[in-house]
Amino acid sequence: MNKITKIAGAIVIALSVNSSHAALTIVGTAANGYNFALSNGTVLTDGAVFKFGYYDSAYAGSYFSGLKTASAFETGWTTLAQSTVNTYDYSGLRSASIELATGVDTYVGKVITMLVGNAATIATSTQIGVFSNSAWAVPTNPSGVVPADFGFDIQESGTVAYFGSLTLGTGAYPLDGVVNSANLAVVIPEPSSASLLALGMAGLVALRARRKS
Repeated sequence: MNKITKIAGAIVIALSVNSSHAALTIVGTAANGYNFALSNGTVLTDGAVFKFGYYDSAYAGSYFSGLKTASAFETGWTTLAQSTVNTYDYSGLRSASIELATGVDTYVGKVITMLVGNAATIATSTQIGVFSNSAWAVPTNPSGVVPADFGFDIQESGTVAYFGSLTLGTGAYPLDGVVNSANLAVVIPEPSSASLLALGMAGLVALRARRKS
């Protein structure tokens, strides 16, 4: 049995234990077929933030590609749960959960989104990933003693990378057959790239001034 199969089994056990709770428990993971990685395929380590929550308004990939700062990714965003710790000490895997008050339907119908960064906070991250799935809609929260767990994993069919990518062949544990990763994308240009851009613009301005003279 490979590492990921063991982890998947542990997640299932955890959900089974939680099923005795009366309130709705939401569990979001990257623990089965995909792991989180940087844009170059390097797997995320401890300390990189994983959140799940929702945006106030519907969005498309073009919205995120137009953002200029990392903090802008949290505009209109509500966090339900987060973690910066590797699941079961395996790099690139994350899990977070929230138990809602019994019968409280504050989030019913909200489509959950995963927001991932390469630093301890989204605002300080230089790479970010935004992933969601139309099936990740929060169900009704029971008011009685009814088992109620809502778990979702990034590997599920229908998951979309709105910023970043879902990539085959660059996983954390290729020897175990896990070759999928949820890659983040660069938000803030590297200093060298920014410097080259500034120098290029300065050169164009100087050239234009020279032609005018």
